[in-house]
Amino acid sequence: MISQLRSAAAAGCAALLLASGCGSGDTGGGAAVPADASPALRTLIEAAQKEGELVWYSVPAENIAKAVSDDFAGKYGIKVKFIRLTSSDLAQRFAAEAESGKPAADLFVGSYTPFVPQALEKGWTVKLADANIPDYPAGFPDTYLLPDAGTAVIQIQPTGIAVNTRQGGGAIKDWPDILDPKWKGKIILVDPRTSAAYTPFWNLIVKEYGEEYLTRLKAQNPIVAAGAAPATQQLAAGEAAIVMPGVQSIADGLKSKGAPVGYVQPPASTGPEIVPGLAAKAAHPNAARLFVHYLMSKEGNKKLNALPGSGSPLDPATLPARYTFNKDLSGTPAERINALLGLT
Repeated sequence: MISQLRSAAAAGCAALLLASGCGSGDTGGGAAVPADASPALRTLIEAAQKEGELVWYSVPAENIAKAVSDDFAGKYGIKVKFIRLTSSDLAQRFAAEAESGKPAADLFVGSYTPFVPQALEKGWTVKLADANIPDYPAGFPDTYLLPDAGTAVIQIQPTGIAVNTRQGGGAIKDWPDILDPKWKGKIILVDPRTSAAYTPFWNLIVKEYGEEYLTRLKAQNPIVAAGAAPATQQLAAGEAAIVMPGVQSIADGLKSKGAPVGYVQPPASTGPEIVPGLAAKAAHPNAARLFVHYLMSKEGNKKLNALPGSGSPLDPATLPARYTFNKDLSGTPAERINALLGLT
């Protein structure tokens, strides 16, 4: 099974990345059970260490996935392998493997979309509350718990605006600024048709500014890009002044390499809300349960949300002033959003 994962990564390195990039993804080594572990946690750790391995699919960026994988491996002595996927690719891959009855991943950590409750309904995943995870829900505020979907939000990636600082994009401060006629033809629009994870964002815009905002944005003749990463690369290359919606971790990554890219965080925001899904037929079920325990612990959640642009459920101050949860944003279906934006 692991050789299959390696082959998939080698065949599509741009989309599928193992722990150390396109190559070996093994991390881990011997580690003792922490002395302060509760009896239930000690039992889980010992069972996970006997399994000796964990495989997971990640929507969070490769550097974050590698950081938590390395930390977990070092803490518990369990080899960890991950594949980094977009939200839509993760859903398609996990669903296909689950239907075959042989999931390659023990769990996924991805955006909350309709796929998450659908996977639970089909029996592909199990509820976290029913998985005997010690201390669950680990002091998480109720706002972040999604009992009907059997999961919990462990990371929030607030949406903002990426700008090219050499093209005057630094003048942008909030969503309405993008509608200034001077930006006509200089906006890259991340195609909302590529993932259901974008639907709550556009519902936020409609909630704040009405449907007129979308029709006025259409009149700005935006360039349409397939995803936030390629859009921000186009931005860095000088093909536009603005990316909407933008992702801070992507913008910061290009900025650190010398690209003329900045990031603006408007007060009103929503964004991808990251949740874990435990595979019902996981090859390493105890390692998967232990990994969820780790990601929801203060130590693990801090590591998961270490980069600017990530919001932690355990630190509300990391969220924008007027953040709205995805579950509170509905009413305008994706088809209507696409039509208003001129996307068919």
